[in-house]
Amino acid sequence: MNKVLLIGLDGATFDVIRPLAEAGRLPHLNRLLHEGAWGTLNSTIPPISPTAWTTITTGKNPGQHSVYDFRKFAQVGVSDVDYQRLKNKHKRIWDLLGEAGLRSIVIDVPFTFPPTPLNGVMLTGYGTPRTPDTIFTYPSDLIERVPQALRPEIRVGIPTERFDRSSAFVDEWTRVMNGRSRLLHHLITNEPWDFFFHVFSITDNMGHVFWTYIEPSHPNYHKPEAAAFREAFFHAYEQCDTMLGDMMAWAGPDTTTIIISDHGFGSIYPRQYLFRRLAEGGFLRYESPPFFSIFGDRLMKLAMKAYTGLPLLRERIKNLRPQNQATLKKALKQTSLMPSMQAVDYKRTPVLPSGFGVQLWVNENGRFPSGTIPSQQVRPMLTKLRSYLLADSETNTGLPILSQAFLGKEVYHGEAARLGPDLIVAYQNFYRPGTQPAHRNPFLEGGHTPEGIFLAHGSAIEPGQYENLELADLTPTMLHLMEQAVPPDVNGRVLTELITNTFLQKNAVKTGTEPAIFPDQEQTGALTEKEEAELEDQLRQLGYL
Repeated sequence: MNKVLLIGLDGATFDVIRPLAEAGRLPHLNRLLHEGAWGTLNSTIPPISPTAWTTITTGKNPGQHSVYDFRKFAQVGVSDVDYQRLKNKHKRIWDLLGEAGLRSIVIDVPFTFPPTPLNGVMLTGYGTPRTPDTIFTYPSDLIERVPQALRPEIRVGIPTERFDRSSAFVDEWTRVMNGRSRLLHHLITNEPWDFFFHVFSITDNMGHVFWTYIEPSHPNYHKPEAAAFREAFFHAYEQCDTMLGDMMAWAGPDTTTIIISDHGFGSIYPRQYLFRRLAEGGFLRYESPPFFSIFGDRLMKLAMKAYTGLPLLRERIKNLRPQNQATLKKALKQTSLMPSMQAVDYKRTPVLPSGFGVQLWVNENGRFPSGTIPSQQVRPMLTKLRSYLLADSETNTGLPILSQAFLGKEVYHGEAARLGPDLIVAYQNFYRPGTQPAHRNPFLEGGHTPEGIFLAHGSAIEPGQYENLELADLTPTMLHLMEQAVPPDVNGRVLTELITNTFLQKNAVKTGTEPAIFPDQEQTGALTEKEEAELEDQLRQLGYL
């Protein structure tokens, strides 16, 4: 039976990997590109981490597993659907393997908190509160099972430093990665396992913090500190490459290695853009028109001209202290692009957006506590809204700011589909590696794109480039590689095209008889107020709230 080593690079993109690999900076990933199977891995709609990682680990679409965002949309008023039950009842791949007597080690996988019992070891990842009394391992005494020197590494695998553009943040990530290397070596070589799953969050974190310094059209690209920040970002990929090479060596040549990302990364417009467009079109209404909703656009244009080219004002801004310059730019950029969701007038607004800025619900009467739109008007409104949003384009390139807008009923299916958004927008990725645009665009930021990465290597893997790879395909494919049946309620498929004929001839794809769900059980893992506050702070630092 194949052992499987699954390594996640959160938010990794081939737009960064391939140029670095060609330059000789990522030797292990470069080898997999030439000797293994690889291709773009399509993320969920939308491409956000809790939705994507849940689909990866269950093989199910959001319409089944019900995770559409970082937290339940507070205004959804479907009283007969138990959201927490839906979220908890779906078995993850390690649950299925455990039922077959196979042992799993699951380290730093996002949104696995609180840890659940499994046949193996778990240390929960991003989304874990860092409060003193929080239990984030299974078994709970994992710290006592590792050597004394490694016990400080039994902690949440993300920096305690603030997520900001600083050397302290970069240095803290280096310390985290070095400590994780020692812990992973111990677990891979000393704990028995059949399935080992680890996720590096550094690639996503560094993308959110430093992406504007690798985007040639952004003013940050040309700042004095840009070269150092770009190098810090690229070095994060190098650190991951070194560690995945080590992990493959520790796991041994008979192990199948799969490397994935939950989504890609690119240059997109910030979520505040969508809020402003909705308000300008009358689709989003606030309790009172804030000052910046009236004058903000003019102030924004003035400030950005000063920042990017208007000589007189640019010189005045240059004379400000650096911290005052940063404060001014941040304040103008954020406040002029519309106020927070707390200011929405839920009794009058036709459309309800999520805080992440990609999902929209029509404020339907009977579906929401303060619904304003009659049911018969929902479809016409969605048609109008979709056309309105897709019509906007970027001034310098002429490219649409939004690349697509999906209807929820067309992409979600399952008992939780009615909890999902009515419309989901996808932002245009303006990043063009290797180009030097003639214009500057200070509005762009680093954000999630649908194009993730997939690479696989092993005796059962047929080398080559592949297409039409989906996140939901990962669990059924890994189950088959480990000679296990695929549950009948899994949405994904076994990627037989990248599995060798020799393996397939010996191991036909098997479909199980039992769905991959737990029977109704008592809900566990309620967060304390301190844990809730700490998690909100994590999300806020990355710009999700």
